[in-house]
Amino acid sequence: MTDQKQNNILGILQILTMLIGIAAVLFTFGGKTEQLNQTRTDIDKLAAAVNDLAKAQASAAVTDALHNKTLEEIQRRLENLERIKP
Repeated sequence: MTDQKQNNILGILQILTMLIGIAAVLFTFGGKTEQLNQTRTDIDKLAAAVNDLAKAQASAAVTDALHNKTLEEIQRRLENLERIKP
């Protein structure tokens, strides 16, 4: 009878060990999933910032082109004035 009790206790301990192992695996997967979700959120925020930066850079390039055109026009007019000057 003592051997039967020892076998029962060992069986219960093995089941408990397996349950703890399964719980640890599930907990680890849950943590990894949370990390992946956080990383995905961070990447989405970064993508939005990069998109805004690209729009701002394109807008600045257009503005620079307009300023260059205006400066070239002013330079051309000044050169015309210098040629006319007696």
